[in-house]
Amino acid sequence: MTVSSSLSTVLFDLDDTLCEYRRSPTDRRAAAFDRVGVAPYGSPTDFDTVLGDLPPADTDVGFYTNWFAAAADRVDADRTHAPDLGRAYAAVLDHRDVRYRPGARAALDHLTDRAGLDVGLVTNGGRANQTQKLDALDLADSFDVSVFATPERGMKPDPYPFERALSALDASADRTLYVGNSLRADVAGAGSLGLRTAWFPTDRARVPDPDPTPDHTLDSLAELPALL
Repeated sequence: MTVSSSLSTVLFDLDDTLCEYRRSPTDRRAAAFDRVGVAPYGSPTDFDTVLGDLPPADTDVGFYTNWFAAAADRVDADRTHAPDLGRAYAAVLDHRDVRYRPGARAALDHLTDRAGLDVGLVTNGGRANQTQKLDALDLADSFDVSVFATPERGMKPDPYPFERALSALDASADRTLYVGNSLRADVAGAGSLGLRTAWFPTDRARVPDPDPTPDHTLDSLAELPALL
């Protein structure tokens, strides 16, 4: 089933949608624990579970600190090490060490070559870090608009980054498809403004009955052109 014959715009998330770090989150957390000299706590499921309910943070280090603190609370571990773990986790990240998720490059090539279709990027994260990923993937000039959402103006699921992209492209919500991996930030955020949504979860985040319900669920971004 196609999304819409009158679709004018496709917007993408970046992290865990178009690309992913080559080094797994589990390996990165292990490296952070090792740097700080703290016994590891929490399973991958524990860290994934708390991810959607973290309080806002002004910096990447603040976000990772909140993440380690929330996981510590979940498993009754000592949260006092969270600031050190947050700094260590940020230190082991190499924003250029990324790769495409399945089907991403082919889907982007197809969409950007399609006449009359605008393609944009709406990503949570500062321009400096996100641009390193785009440069590594040779994507810096692939989008008609790129929105780097930060806490100062509002991050997904806040409406602001979506509205900014729509305004820049003079696009209407009902003729726009948003593609992302997060039910909370992407599907809920875009859906609240009336955008169509395509959910492309990572294997660890896939659930049989997603809430909120996306318009489409993808196993690979190679499936995306068929929706159009």
